[in-house]
Amino acid sequence: MTEKDFHRRTTSKALMVLAFFAIEVARAAAQTTAPMGEAVQPPPAVSGSDEAGEDGAAEGREDLSDRAAVQEREQGAAEDPLAADQAKREEQRALEEKDAGTEATQRTTGFDIYGSVRVRYREQGGESDWQDGSSRAGANMDWQFREGSYLIARYEAGFNVVTGIDRLSNPGEDRGEKLTDTVFTRLLYAGLDTPDVTVVAGKNWSTYYKVAEFTDRFMGTGASASGTFNAQSDGGATGTGRADKTVQSQLALDFLPQRAFAPFQLDFQLQHGNRIPFGGGADYGTALGASAVMTTRDDFTLGLAYNHASVDLGDNSSLRDVGISGDARAALLGTRAFGERWYVGFVAARMENHETTDEGIYFDGWGSELYGQFQLSNRSWFVGGFNALEPDSDQMRARDYRVRYAVAGLRYTFDDFRRMLYANVRIDDSVNADGTAGSNVYTVGIRWDLSKLGWRASK
Repeated sequence: MTEKDFHRRTTSKALMVLAFFAIEVARAAAQTTAPMGEAVQPPPAVSGSDEAGEDGAAEGREDLSDRAAVQEREQGAAEDPLAADQAKREEQRALEEKDAGTEATQRTTGFDIYGSVRVRYREQGGESDWQDGSSRAGANMDWQFREGSYLIARYEAGFNVVTGIDRLSNPGEDRGEKLTDTVFTRLLYAGLDTPDVTVVAGKNWSTYYKVAEFTDRFMGTGASASGTFNAQSDGGATGTGRADKTVQSQLALDFLPQRAFAPFQLDFQLQHGNRIPFGGGADYGTALGASAVMTTRDDFTLGLAYNHASVDLGDNSSLRDVGISGDARAALLGTRAFGERWYVGFVAARMENHETTDEGIYFDGWGSELYGQFQLSNRSWFVGGFNALEPDSDQMRARDYRVRYAVAGLRYTFDDFRRMLYANVRIDDSVNADGTAGSNVYTVGIRWDLSKLGWRASK
């Protein structure tokens, strides 16, 4: 490709991306702007001896409403959509319990189609280009077959919006790419959700991710040291990221004091026979995952996760060639807390035969991640943190490999973190296995969740 063609293609991508987001921003502004001349009516005055009681009740309801809004903001920032769906179903269950035995009790059924376009412009090591930032689109369905109980299903596809724009702007060019290079399955599962237990089967965010998500919140970077997306994969085969061919169960236990604690979450996961990354065609045996998460009513969370995938070394020299000496194990301890204007999360991981260098060689080591955010103004936020992953000193085949970088950035939001502009700088002190030093990364980008389409009925 000539330099002229490169600049022409880059310009066409930029114009199409900017045009799309200009339209979406205008739509969002139109939806959030009140009609001119429409006055906000003040609440009616309260008189008499009940004024103090009414004021106290109103303040209590306002506090609960504010906390619910903050929790919804953080759920919207998370990658796993199941948690947000479960929160909505809990609200429905609360309404059903309130209206139990009355004609107001209704069962709901429906589906939603959703999408999120994420594009970034990145400069690293003197090279820069437009890149996709994990865009996705999907559909989820739930059928309430009895009070409080639902059958659920979801399909979510990832797609490379930048490659798609390139194809539209240069339709006649043969790139030698397959459709799976542009569109691929992120999530595909079906299951049962009840007040006490949730069971799903398919490809879904792992039990390990219930804790790893505490720090997986940077845009365009991060999640490099927790072992979630291990061995240069999405963590599907080993079961720590978007787990492949899995059966999962989630229990909600109320043994802690309910005034101070949310239900204790205990999750289990089972896999078998997934292909080992860089394993020369060998498969894992049985893989088991578990996590335990405790959350207070003040939004402080402590979590522990463990994942174990069995490996039969036998006389398979290809596994030893890539540094595998036994079963793949990963343990993760994490904590997070958040409030109206801030969020902080930290995780620490221990991994054995689980993570690889940039050359695909497995090693044992420790990792840690920190993520924080602070609201500077109504729409602007500061974000910062670090990722650090270090092989054990006796892991000679890892050579000089390490992951070590700090991140600082700004966000300008339109609809919490569902629609925002962002800019990050990653100060990189990482080293490749061959001793090559990492380089700083500068990123600007957009995340824009599209308005949901769907249908819902009650009976």
